[in-house]
Amino acid sequence: MRILVFIKEVPDIKIPLEYDGQFRGLRPEGQVKQLNPPDRAALNASLRIKEHLFETHITVIHLGGVSGERWIRDGLALGCDEGLRICFDGIDGVHAPGKALIFSRIAEILGFDLILTGTKGFDTASGHVGILMACRLGVPHVNSVVEVELKWKDRNLIVRKRLDRGFQERIQCRLPSVISVEAKEGFEKSASFTALLDATEKDIPCWNLAQIGIPREHVIQADSLLRFGSLRFPQPRLQILPAPDVLLPTFERIKKLLEGTIQRREGRVLKQDEDRLVDELFQTLLDEGWLNHLRKE
Repeated sequence: MRILVFIKEVPDIKIPLEYDGQFRGLRPEGQVKQLNPPDRAALNASLRIKEHLFETHITVIHLGGVSGERWIRDGLALGCDEGLRICFDGIDGVHAPGKALIFSRIAEILGFDLILTGTKGFDTASGHVGILMACRLGVPHVNSVVEVELKWKDRNLIVRKRLDRGFQERIQCRLPSVISVEAKEGFEKSASFTALLDATEKDIPCWNLAQIGIPREHVIQADSLLRFGSLRFPQPRLQILPAPDVLLPTFERIKKLLEGTIQRREGRVLKQDEDRLVDELFQTLLDEGWLNHLRKE
């Protein structure tokens, strides 16, 4: 079984962070880096699978500078089989769609049965990479997973997915698939000193876009679909109301005015094929004004 684990280096949120208004981002000076906690949970999930299935081969993959190699070596010391780092000029400007394009191409090159990644990065919190990767690869995806159980004979996964209000759901999906794991509190496996020393001597290859086979223009094009703007909610529609009868008591007049501001709406149940359903949902959001903040001024 071949598992790919995609990890990310993020600032330690326990250390006070400073925002740079000029560059619209966090100041890099004085930041303390850590392995993204959901990615660490994904790494631990892969190692637990390997404990029960010894022929499992785990590859740890990091997109970023040379400082990220320390987290790859930590994974090697814990029991992963190999590591890979991706780096190229302009890597800091790549967003979730571009990363999904790069990661899906790497998955196609290396081959995989299971891809594990964190639900979101603690710095951007987009939560899109795993979903977009699965879409590009054409495989199932489960998000917000807190536990993974493998049934290799049937090539099935049983996962526990977190729901709202403390509920959880057990889901069965077939391999190959992409699983996004949530950060989890509790005991974590630690590597021995000897294993850490051995990991420092292992060679970690670094690939650029040319070696992956993706032109820089394709990454820019993928990211161009994502546009950032200020968070704005739809403005309430103006509604012309008749003036309340002046002979009514003050409380009743206020009550009449308040009743006029509440617009009762009924929901609809849509039962169509997936493509038509997505188109209708998108058109509804567009008509209702929920996407107006994405329009260019």
